[in-house]
Amino acid sequence: MAGRPRKPTNLLEITGALRKNPSRARARQGEPQPALGLGEPPVRWQSHPAAAQAYELFAQDKSTNEVAAQLGISWDEARAIRENQAQAADNAKLCELWRELCEMADWLTKADRWTAEQICELKLLQVKRTIKSADRKELNSLCNKCGLDPSGRSKVNTTPADAKAAATADPRDVYLRKKLRA
Repeated sequence: MAGRPRKPTNLLEITGALRKNPSRARARQGEPQPALGLGEPPVRWQSHPAAAQAYELFAQDKSTNEVAAQLGISWDEARAIRENQAQAADNAKLCELWRELCEMADWLTKADRWTAEQICELKLLQVKRTIKSADRKELNSLCNKCGLDPSGRSKVNTTPADAKAAATADPRDVYLRKKLRA
């Protein structure tokens, strides 16, 4: 039987558990602090800048060599555009889902990118109505872990930096600052 998952360090700071047990704080000193925000969608989902023009040329039965020469891109790039033409609509939808996720869950960090990719890919299956039961369960689980449903949101702490600093400040310091201002 597995043990309980570790409590996030920021939650331990807010509740005062790290002040009560300083060795716990020392053990977590080197913990990574990823930058907020997921950033842009994965590069493999984004279309080549010349893709729209290339699709038009391919529709005119132009060869890969002709498309590459006309657009000033390498043959390999033109071939990749041609091969990925069928996936272009899915990739555009994935980028749209990514941006929607970034807007909804601004507390996710760069370290959550892989999870966010999974959420977007599973959500695409749901939108296309090809999702299987196991995939739907996985999507629900990932959404809960990332705070994208009501019970998951109750576990996410998104206090602003000033409020967090005030919550972790020593009460005696807060009292003295108030006295000095008065």
